[in-house]
Amino acid sequence: MQTALLGGLVIGSIYVIVALGYNLTLVGAGAFNFAQGAIVMLGTMLAYQFGVTGDLPPAVVILLGAGFGLLVGLLVNLLAIRTVQGRGSHGELVTTVGASIVIEGVAILIWGDQPFQVKDLVSPTVVDLVGGRVTVDGLALIAVALLAFLGLWGWSRFTLSGLSCLAMSEDRVAAALRGINVRRMSLATTAAAGAIGAAVGPAVGPTTYAVVTLGTAITLKSFLALAIGGFGSFPGALVGGFSVGIVESVSALYLGASFSAVALFAVLLLVLLLRPTGLFGSRQQRVV
Repeated sequence: MQTALLGGLVIGSIYVIVALGYNLTLVGAGAFNFAQGAIVMLGTMLAYQFGVTGDLPPAVVILLGAGFGLLVGLLVNLLAIRTVQGRGSHGELVTTVGASIVIEGVAILIWGDQPFQVKDLVSPTVVDLVGGRVTVDGLALIAVALLAFLGLWGWSRFTLSGLSCLAMSEDRVAAALRGINVRRMSLATTAAAGAIGAAVGPAVGPTTYAVVTLGTAITLKSFLALAIGGFGSFPGALVGGFSVGIVESVSALYLGASFSAVALFAVLLLVLLLRPTGLFGSRQQRVV
């Protein structure tokens, strides 16, 4: 049981990272970016290309991944979000899915559809912890997810740009009238989400391998994590991501892997029935 819980935290860390990227774009750009999972997938492929094929040090691989992810995030914002945003139909939900498909298609053209083993970030050694067993790389992935959460939560609460994004998420027109450059902040947050998503490739790759189907596999479950935790909440992304990972791992242990999706949707329905805004979400009340 303890091993399943630890495994759930490891796989849940990936959902946390993607969900944090969702929230960052949602808060800063006012749009939901379904291409975030594909960007994380791209990060694992770059970790294989630069870390295994190129034999570069992990720090260099992380920086290169962040650079490519930043560029992809910029392109997603300019081509898939900004071109349709503000027209009242939430077209970015469709266009970002299209961007995800394009990223996966490019990845197939370059690397094919076979999985590749990524160089270990720390060590593949299995250690005993609280009665269970987990790899050192798995613990490193959990640490990366926690650091990403702490960084983004601290940024959103204690920096001028973070507070500006929170103001934008409440009322973009009012924020613009107060002097906040809404378009620039939108571009910056989407680019930052892309940089973070691709930079964690060397941490994610040892657990999932580098394979083009990874983006599709984690996109929906990360969305479920955000629905459980609460849209727009960084603590919600953390708790929701870990919760989805644990439910998936424990249900697969006791019910079988084929029932894990059923268990996830059952938990989602339960949370939404008891708290429709998610565990950390909040209702917005406006006076008219």
